[in-house]
Amino acid sequence: MLFLILLASPVPLRLVSPEELMAKIRGQGAAAVVNALYEDDRRWKEVRAGVASGSRTWLEVARRLKPDAPTSGPGQDLTEAVATALERAPAQVLAVLDGKAFDADDVCSLNTIEDTLGTDFQAALRTVERRERAVSSVHDPALAARRQDCLGFLSELKREVIRNRADWFPER
Repeated sequence: MLFLILLASPVPLRLVSPEELMAKIRGQGAAAVVNALYEDDRRWKEVRAGVASGSRTWLEVARRLKPDAPTSGPGQDLTEAVATALERAPAQVLAVLDGKAFDADDVCSLNTIEDTLGTDFQAALRTVERRERAVSSVHDPALAARRQDCLGFLSELKREVIRNRADWFPER
């Protein structure tokens, strides 16, 4: 008896593009798109990484998806990705803090970052300080109010990280 073994050549996985997602959002609606993406771990990870990159197009995808994303899960993931983008593209992030999908309280405060700070005090403090420096570097007058709001929340976050060091970052 002859056995034929077929080795399937791996098909390269197609990455999600922000342009493709924008078209799907227009055609299917944001709720359907965010739910489908969230069910596919690999694609959701790609979306989160894209948003965290700070690309204008990816931030626009996040802005469109967020209002229809369940608050826990995909909504929180999108907010965390936008907060991460603060370090790479602070002006682009401040531009999407319109108070609708995202605002400074969501993106720049303890509400977002508490769960993502990790267990290392110094690393958490450096993250907050990098975000403060990045946001401070934005001098566009059109973003001045958003910049100040974000800096206020980041300053508060820094104080809380320092004040709660023993509770949040127990010595190992």
